[in-house]
Amino acid sequence: MGLTMKDLEEPGISEEERSSRQFWIDRTKSNDVWAKKIFEKVGILITSHQGNRPFLKACIDSHKKLGLWMTLAYDNYNDPAWEQVDHNQFLPTKDIMDNINLFILSPHQVWGGVMYPFFWLMKFGVAAMRDFEYIYCVNGDFVLEKPENFQQLFDLLGDADYMSYGPSTETSESTCFIARTEAVHKIMKHFQDHFIPWDVYEKYTQEFGNCESRFARAIRELGLKVVRIEPGICPSHNPCEQLHQPGHGTWYDIVGFRHIHGELGFAYRYRALPPPLKYLDERTISSHDKTFIKKYEETGDPKVLEEWWPK
Repeated sequence: MGLTMKDLEEPGISEEERSSRQFWIDRTKSNDVWAKKIFEKVGILITSHQGNRPFLKACIDSHKKLGLWMTLAYDNYNDPAWEQVDHNQFLPTKDIMDNINLFILSPHQVWGGVMYPFFWLMKFGVAAMRDFEYIYCVNGDFVLEKPENFQQLFDLLGDADYMSYGPSTETSESTCFIARTEAVHKIMKHFQDHFIPWDVYEKYTQEFGNCESRFARAIRELGLKVVRIEPGICPSHNPCEQLHQPGHGTWYDIVGFRHIHGELGFAYRYRALPPPLKYLDERTISSHDKTFIKKYEETGDPKVLEEWWPK
């Protein structure tokens, strides 16, 4: 039998026994810090993979400030046939694992692109979060600079079924979104019905295309109500579909939504300023990137990046 507060008032128990009971009660009550999150309307589903390890800590840290349940669905690159591979080299670090509420590791997939593993991350992740009324889904290389404004972002959804950060069109829909859980289940069922197994994939692949086009098609054919948001126009790339340059789009304006992986890749390839080092995990980022970004932050001089940028 468990203990209740009345058990602390039982006549004749020793102080040692009372202290032991209090310890047990306090320890059990402490679970409410995370357990009560299941009663929130919104849960967070973070999809990621080992290639995102340099960005995942900042993602988790910024989203933790929302105080919502966080499920991390993690892709598994590691072929079981590679006996020398140590999963510990590729899994999230302890400080990340300590700050999430549920971890899902998908089965290994022999696949040449992102669509197959993404499908499984979404299928398992959404199923695990069935009891939430809404799901906020985000990739593990995005951060929120103004998480305190999240309710404003959520309010934009209104009575609609789905809203992504954009671009949002009849033929392509971003897979970072806030949506009714029931709608996401329907989207993933539509995805599955035209994707698994191989003969189904082969039948529909030329017609259905990538993840974004499959989401858009499902939304259209299911008749879901969408709030369409555009990501904004980048100075050098139009539009800023991957948020590869910061400071653009409705989600950025409201919650400071930034794609750190995209920013880093763009800065390197197009000789631009890198994202702040505080958003990069120095334990897993390349020593080359770390050296020059740190040097830039110490000096404030873009010239030091000349040796970092490709020639």
